[in-house]
Amino acid sequence: MVLSLPKLLGLFAAIWLVWTAFRFFEARQKNIANQAADKNQDTGGSAKQNNDGASVDLQECTVCVAWVSGETCDRENCPY
Repeated sequence: MVLSLPKLLGLFAAIWLVWTAFRFFEARQKNIANQAADKNQDTGGSAKQNNDGASVDLQECTVCVAWVSGETCDRENCPY
């Protein structure tokens, strides 16, 4: 068996194709796992916080005109 240029190019093309397919499937599995983790973390409440605590959704109270994160307020007539 003699290795010729077309055989070597075909071998490299087959290896590249298999490698690219595995990268695609790994990225797809990682994306599916990340989406499942995001769905599990979403509690559906008004206060959402990342695992690192860097982001909190705030809402402006119409009564006290303060920004609250959905926690209870000690002011009278405050909806939070």
